[in-house]
Amino acid sequence: MTITEAVATRLGAILKQRGMKKKNLCSLPGVKAQSISNIFRTKSVAGISMTTLYRICHALDMSMSEFLDDPVFDQIEIPGEKDI
Repeated sequence: MTITEAVATRLGAILKQRGMKKKNLCSLPGVKAQSISNIFRTKSVAGISMTTLYRICHALDMSMSEFLDDPVFDQIEIPGEKDI
């Protein structure tokens, strides 16, 4: 799983938990619709910027550490990275 796939998975779970849809998130201050679209189209996007992640977290009224505190982020694989 890539970083962007993990973010999309976590974001999707949060939206579902809160009874929100992607379009609701796009209407929040500081969150661009194109950024949300790119996250959920993970195959075409290499990564997500920390600024975008911060803005999403801020719009969801949560800290980045709360967002990242999920087992989905333990499954991230970096292409070409070998075990050390």
